[in-house]
This record gives sequence, structure tokens and C-alpha cells, in this order.
Amino acid sequence: MSFTIYWEKLDKRVAQTVQAQLNAFFANLQQRPQFLGDLSVESLDFGSVPPYLEILDLTEPFPEFYLATEDDASNMASAAEEMSVDDYADVDDVAIYPERPQSQAMGDYFAPRMDMLTRSGTITPRIWRSVPPPFSHASPHMSNILPGEVAVERTEDDMQLQAQIEYCGDMSLVLKTELQLNYPATQFVSLPVTLHITKIRFLAVIVVAYLKDRINLCFLEPDPPRTSLLDSFAIRTEVGDASQHVLKNVEKLELFITEQLRKAIDEEFVFPSYHSFEL
Repeated sequence: MSFTIYWEKLDKRVAQTVQAQLNAFFANLQQRPQFLGDLSVESLDFGSVPPYLEILDLTEPFPEFYLATEDDASNMASAAEEMSVDDYADVDDVAIYPERPQSQAMGDYFAPRMDMLTRSGTITPRIWRSVPPPFSHASPHMSNILPGEVAVERTEDDMQLQAQIEYCGDMSLVLKTELQLNYPATQFVSLPVTLHITKIRFLAVIVVAYLKDRINLCFLEPDPPRTSLLDSFAIRTEVGDASQHVLKNVEKLELFITEQLRKAIDEEFVFPSYHSFEL
């Protein structure tokens, strides 16, 4: 079964969210070459050509989508301390609610936000939560929740869609960095580098899980012999100031960027890593 994708809904706000995720990944690169400065995404454009999407199956969400992570446990414990009654001792109109059953307390803890937030998950999936409403009283159990425990209430309406997605459109990505010459001193010479990424092609199985108050999204690992979801793309590299002489197509740099882009997608978006959008 195939259906229409309203690709134009991926506006600048969505592009900025994805851009921020990629920048966070590049900021934590552990093995960046010594000759290369910080790498950042300057712009991201989803283009006008949507991917082809074919539904494969409708199932129950993966059990991992309901589990707490280390981030959950840490955030919940911190929120419980910060939202103590003492914090509001000098406020006249504070409403203190009595202790509630665990299910209701969980509802308070995970109250949906009106704005959409993007969250990410890794090996033990991270579903970063909103902090509790200021005057809610969560049970002690919630402040002591441990990674691996159930943290999201399962409902009858939960469902998960698996579909094959194939993309060969006009999406483009612009990266910025610097080539640095560290002799005779550190960063003795620095040249600006601009990389234009186009002609992106990929084929993957996408998983979209609809839970009580969020949507979780990830890809499944590609079948052998493929080793990455990102099959191919084109890079046009410019080294130097655009108004001066520009050196183009630096092979070693392009190979490094190719490797890092594939790594960013495969580590950040392939299950058990996933991204969660709170509704």
C-alpha cells in the first residue's frame, strides 16, 4: 500500500530541528583529523521532491519505547527535588494535591506539551520527559524510577507503522568547517571550507510508533550486504574565501565527511536509537 506524503510540511522549523541534531553529533566527534576545525551544518533544505513510501505492516510498538533510561531517572529525581513544597512556601495561591495512585501520578509526570519537542534515544532508548507541572504531587516511586523500568503507560490506541522509504530527491545540505595548518604554531593558518551535499539517495525501513502523547521514529538496520542507510550522495567542496581563489574537491576531506554523515545517520536514527516527538 502506498500513499501521499505532504513533503511541504517539512518547513524551516523542522529543518532547524534536524540541523540541531546533526550539529550536536558533529560537536561530539571523537576522532576528527588534526587538520580539520569544528564541523557544523550551515543550512538544510528538504527540497520539493518527496520520498516513495510503502506500508509494510501495522503492529504494536516496540517494548523498548515504553522503558525509562538513565536520562529519565536523572531528570525525574532532579525534578522531584526542585518541585518540593518548600519551593513554594512563600506563594499564597499554591494548590497542593493529595497523594494519587501511581497511574494518575504518571499522567501528571508525563503531561503532554502543546508545543512539539524533539528528543533522541540511544542504545537504551532515551525519551526525555517534560518536567512535572509545578503543583502536581508525583508518587515517591516515580522519583526513584530506574533505567529499564516501564515509564510510559501503554494504551489500547498505541500502534506502530513499518514502511519502506526510498528517497532520490533534491534535498541539500551545506556544511562549514576549516582547514588548519598547525605548523609552526597551533592554527597558524586557517582556511574556510564549505561543503555542498546534494543528490542524496537512501533506502530504508522506517518505524513510526504512535504512543499516548508522543510519536517515536527510527529506521531499521539495513539488510546485508548494505552497511549504511545512506547509499550515495554528491559532495562539492570549496576551500578558501568565495571572493578569492577557491580550491575545489579535496578528496581526503570529502572521504572523511562521507564517513561521518553515514555514521551520524546510522548511530542517531537506526533502532535501538530513535527520536521522540512529544505532542
